[in-house]
Amino acid sequence: MRPLVFIGTTNLDIVFYSENLPAVGQSLMGSIEEFGGGKGANQAVAAARLGGDPQFATMFGEDDAADALTRGLADFGVKTGKIQRKPGAASGKSLIFVSSKGSNMIGIDAGANEDFSPDDVRAALDDVPQDAVVVVEMGLPVEACRAAFEAKGNRFLIFNPAPVRAQITEADCRSIDIITPNETEAEELTGLPVTTVEEAFAAAMHLHDRGVAGVAITLGDNGAVYLDANRRIHQSAYPVNAVDTTAAGDAFNGALATAIAKEQEIDDALSFAVATASVSVTRKGAQQSMPTDQEVRQFLAQQGAY
Repeated sequence: MRPLVFIGTTNLDIVFYSENLPAVGQSLMGSIEEFGGGKGANQAVAAARLGGDPQFATMFGEDDAADALTRGLADFGVKTGKIQRKPGAASGKSLIFVSSKGSNMIGIDAGANEDFSPDDVRAALDDVPQDAVVVVEMGLPVEACRAAFEAKGNRFLIFNPAPVRAQITEADCRSIDIITPNETEAEELTGLPVTTVEEAFAAAMHLHDRGVAGVAITLGDNGAVYLDANRRIHQSAYPVNAVDTTAAGDAFNGALATAIAKEQEIDDALSFAVATASVSVTRKGAQQSMPTDQEVRQFLAQQGAY
């Protein structure tokens, strides 16, 4: 298996569960729970649960949340040696509203995540082998993302442009082996509508034409599409009863990276990633919702897909 490294954000997720999402001026009764979160951390945990043995580079503050988040990541099997702490800073936090139908609204206080610098990225990659699979997400400052592109070398780079903080240049595109936006992010990056599978393929071709080697766009109930120079794949969604969709995209990215690190073919990797996301939304929380490799394979077998 190829080495697997995630570079991204970590947050303490404070999650409010209620029947409906709040309207402006509305007060709701519900319940509050706290979970480890942040896109990079969620993706690393997904990979660890799936047998990926990932390293994770991120920036915490110096607070109690940092201690709890580090312990949580280690308990899930994530290698924490590349985690740094910013003196005097607070760790990132997210406030998440989740309805009974699984839809959500998220507000983020980035905290120490914003202090993750290009030099920190270069240091994190310095001892990473050239055959590694590296996953970077756009919750980091854009300059840090670009440092990962520039330091890529011969590593396989997956870029999750979430949230879209800036447009990517053609030089950026040429460094990306697979980009993984959802439909909203694909629209922001291309200026094209992405409301159907065919529109998703058109947006994927736009990104491919700009230099991205492979494009995987997640489409919620429509599954995902993938396009590169040789293939055009639509992976249908698997039917589930969603409880909490907070980290579905992170489950997809962690699973896709793990499957590629295990050198699976892209069609199998795509099916595995969609299945992982499908299982994750049937559970509360972000990191706690990530399934094991065995659970995903059992799910695929039940779907007649494995």
